[in-house]
Amino acid sequence: MSFSENLKANFGGIDPRFQTAALYGTAILTAVYGLYLWLLPRPLAGIPYNKESVKSIWGDVLELRADTGGLAKWCGKQLERHGTPICQALMGPLSKPVVLVADVPETRAMLMGRSDFDRSAYIIDRFPLFGEFHLNMKTGDAWRTSRGWLKDLLDKPHLISNMTPRIYGHVLTLLELWEKKSGLANGHSFSMVDDLRDLALDVITNFHFGDDFTDSALARQSHHVGQLDSKNTRLPVGKNGEVEFPQAPLHEFQEGLIETGDKMADIYTTVWPPALVSFWVRYISPHYRPFFGAKDRFIRDYINLALKRLNNNEPLQTGLDFMVSREKRGAVKAKKPSVIGKQTMVDEAYGNLIAGQHTTSAAMVWILKLLIDHPEVTNRLREELQTHLVEATQENRLPTVDEILNTRLAYLDAVLEEVLRLRAAMLVPRDTTRDTELLGNRIPKGTSILLVCQGPDFSPSPSSAYWRGTKADAARQFPGKESKSPEHFDPMRWLVQNEKGELEFDGTTYPQLGFGLGVRSCWGRRLAYLEMRIMTTMVTLKFDFGQVADALTTHEASYDISYRAKQGWVNLTSRGL
Repeated sequence: MSFSENLKANFGGIDPRFQTAALYGTAILTAVYGLYLWLLPRPLAGIPYNKESVKSIWGDVLELRADTGGLAKWCGKQLERHGTPICQALMGPLSKPVVLVADVPETRAMLMGRSDFDRSAYIIDRFPLFGEFHLNMKTGDAWRTSRGWLKDLLDKPHLISNMTPRIYGHVLTLLELWEKKSGLANGHSFSMVDDLRDLALDVITNFHFGDDFTDSALARQSHHVGQLDSKNTRLPVGKNGEVEFPQAPLHEFQEGLIETGDKMADIYTTVWPPALVSFWVRYISPHYRPFFGAKDRFIRDYINLALKRLNNNEPLQTGLDFMVSREKRGAVKAKKPSVIGKQTMVDEAYGNLIAGQHTTSAAMVWILKLLIDHPEVTNRLREELQTHLVEATQENRLPTVDEILNTRLAYLDAVLEEVLRLRAAMLVPRDTTRDTELLGNRIPKGTSILLVCQGPDFSPSPSSAYWRGTKADAARQFPGKESKSPEHFDPMRWLVQNEKGELEFDGTTYPQLGFGLGVRSCWGRRLAYLEMRIMTTMVTLKFDFGQVADALTTHEASYDISYRAKQGWVNLTSRGL
């Protein structure tokens, strides 16, 4: 019997419907398997990756989501795992591989001079609520226009004349608030996170609106806490010896800035498409939607005040004054209609308010956390401040803002730089604008590159070029200085001996990309440094840092608009100044 005859004899009696179902089932299984193979990650050739990740359509995504350290820490661990300054992460179905790089010279070249890299869609896609803010733009004419409005804001007329007294005044309010809180806390720890957020919020609001906006988040908090009676108020004490203070309601505009900033952070890490979440927040949510219309009207009102002053030839006073003035001059020169008051200018001011508050407050929390964790650093810093701010020390008072800014304080500069190295920009994303090469590897156009740029995220291995091209510790030694690993908080790594044997601050000693580099670097760097310098000096001189329970000193953090500590507690005792 032939094969066909045998097949017919054995299966010819099967119900045709079953045969049809079997054929359809086989076709479906084949299609599903084909789809599965199509969805599997496709790594770039020649760049290390996790071998197990190519066997799952999710690639590295599940491992990443399970890592409590977040994206930045996870990226550093991948580089450590492969022992190389470049590797790739496979980010799930239909996603291109993301290349991770931790090589300082290559990073500098990418940010400073290479035209084959630009602002990453990785960032732009995750911050749609910023609107037409320059952070959300590729480098081009629109970006240059928006960034151009900010050029005058960091010059002496505004930054030094207008802003330093304001920053100093807000820090004095912070000290007043914390003196009240420390008295009521009676030796217990309390959170500094919201208060430093309010400090940064007051500064950036003043920066743009000047005296047109007279409200103050810190002043509201200080007044609120001042109403508490130390004899009759009993703050509940937590299991780790911490107390929590009631928060005063803020001005609705500042409250909205805080809430939408936090919502942007949530969108950054959401599993849902950011554009979809953003649309819901901005146009549908009964909670958030009213704010977006209100904040546009609010900012336009202040832009109109600035335009009125400009038309009346009054002196420029606020950040918006300088923005409006530059736009009007530029429009006349280019012979084109002005966009004063248009959505793009509103979004630029709005974006600066959100980003300025978020990033600077995060940095200030890290400064105090690290000083609390390292009392030997705090003691040395306080000794430098008391030694060099001579008149203030002799008169048993806090220094003036001019004394703080006009005194060379090398160790203070080193402390700030070391905090930024360890806890500021953990990742800098870039996209390739054309097919290119990176560390000898071919990188296709449209690939996202994540620059892992801080010490704790990559321990240099023998095969790594992470520290190549920088001034190594061994070449910067002086008596008493010990070489420390990149993960260690060591301000001394930023100090060098001059010809007289004195220690001087040298910002080129180690790589630090807290503010980025090149044309896309953070425009607010000078404002942030002023704020951090004044706050750190005043708090260190005003208070002693007491013991905080170990459970309250963890360095767990989230990575979104900035790298933010999840908690920050202080136990303060006034030094009587």
